[in-house]
Amino acid sequence: MLRRDFCKWSLLAMMPIQLSACADQAGAKRSFNAVLSGCDDVDGNHYIAQLSSTGDIVSKVAVPQRVHGSTALPQQRMALFFARRPGNHLYAMDLDSGALVNTLVNGEDRHFYGHGVVSNDGKWLYTTENNLADLSGIIGVYAVDGKIEKVAEFPSGGIGPHQLALMPDQRTLVVANGGMATHPNSGRKVLNLDSMDPNLSYLDVTDGSVVESHRPPHHKMSIRHLDVSKAGKVVFGVQYQGDLTAAVPLVGTHHRGESVSWLEMPEFFQLRVKQYTASVAVDDHGRTALVSCPRGNLIGCWDLHGGRFQQQLVSQDAAGLFRLPGGGWISSNGYGQVNLVELERKRGTMQRPLAISEYRWDNHLTVI
Repeated sequence: MLRRDFCKWSLLAMMPIQLSACADQAGAKRSFNAVLSGCDDVDGNHYIAQLSSTGDIVSKVAVPQRVHGSTALPQQRMALFFARRPGNHLYAMDLDSGALVNTLVNGEDRHFYGHGVVSNDGKWLYTTENNLADLSGIIGVYAVDGKIEKVAEFPSGGIGPHQLALMPDQRTLVVANGGMATHPNSGRKVLNLDSMDPNLSYLDVTDGSVVESHRPPHHKMSIRHLDVSKAGKVVFGVQYQGDLTAAVPLVGTHHRGESVSWLEMPEFFQLRVKQYTASVAVDDHGRTALVSCPRGNLIGCWDLHGGRFQQQLVSQDAAGLFRLPGGGWISSNGYGQVNLVELERKRGTMQRPLAISEYRWDNHLTVI
């Protein structure tokens, strides 16, 4: 049984689990050109890859460091892949030729956290980074108009920044500061487990100032991944660094100027996922969120209007999620599967196979 130690959450009331669809999106128009993701082969070699809309691997390039997340620059026909902590490489792939056209190596006193986001005009890249001098979080600012060049940086508003996104105003970054201090000399060990300080911060990209910040109810609730709806609702996932049986919330939502709301977390689901969430993806209509949970081999589905857990999908070593325009998602996992996830009112959430390969897809993907 879970220990219900935190009585002051703003959790929504628990309701019976509904196995009906998360939303009515049957027949929604879906169009995309490619899927981007990092992957490993059975020997542990690392690659950056591009798949076609039919799931065929059209380009695959070996790289020395394992990548985590990716993003695209459609204006420049380029894809960017970010090394996972404590890697310091950023790889640029030409989308037309599939070739690796640039490898940017971060400074000796910096490493990437595996995520970045590009402005809508394609001119600016923002990345989460670690300042090895004092283990503070950094946002790297890169000009990407013609070439990739670091031009500035500013504090992330916390320690261990992980995923970030631009808000609809294109002026504000929302950053998941995980609160965990790490250093390459200690591998992936958390150096401040008892004094972690996670938060969700909003930063003004024009001057780097923190315009809003919110802490979770427990200091070991590391906020790691997030997504933003078109209307500006932030949905984020937590990786709890404490007791596996503690009843802590793992998925939250936030609107600027309001308090954080925590989504329903059924006991059976929490025990299964082992306090660990990965990719977060809000549907194109802002009604539904999917969250991958690789340690539980599950994808959870939540109704964002009511905050209720609706159903789970089985996905072995569940990994990437990315919403499709018009409805639905693409999902991936560590067993080589890439799936189309569709929502139907009568049949519930369905996973339809798009591709299967011998490669282990990493935790995140990008659809273009």
